[in-house]
Amino acid sequence: MEENKETVEDVKIEETGKEVTQPKNEEEIEKTFTQEDVDKIVKERLKKIPSKEELKAFKEWQETQKTVEQKQAEKETEYQKALSEKQNLVQENQVLKAGVSIDDVDYVVFKVSKKEGDFEDNLQEFLKENPKYLKNEGTEEKELKATGTAVKTISSKESGVMAILKAKYPEIYK
Repeated sequence: MEENKETVEDVKIEETGKEVTQPKNEEEIEKTFTQEDVDKIVKERLKKIPSKEELKAFKEWQETQKTVEQKQAEKETEYQKALSEKQNLVQENQVLKAGVSIDDVDYVVFKVSKKEGDFEDNLQEFLKENPKYLKNEGTEEKELKATGTAVKTISSKESGVMAILKAKYPEIYK
């Protein structure tokens, strides 16, 4: 008899061209809920959630349960983080003092810190190889756009009058 049922189902599948599946147990049956049922379920679950005070007390309890090793490990990670930040700031300061333009500081720190050895020595070597990252001490470059094309002008910190006076009377302006 069971063979006949399978055959009949196979025939139905062939006739309609669609696969027919029947739920084997109650779990596979799709359930629908009314809004009242959903509200009831939500209220029940909300009752299980602890209040803010209970959560705070639980966190305090958890903190007291930590072992000495765990507390020491937390302090060690904080210490290592502070050391790392300090080292980064010191390196940035060294790069700025070396005369690197502000826009290129992060890049130069990154490149130099990847090299093996002393940071200061590596910085001097890197800047010798790549002088384009250094600021020009006596001049400032300004990029002006007039008609859509970039025009570079170099302005000296001295005014034109001072340059003429220095050229005419070099013994006064040494």
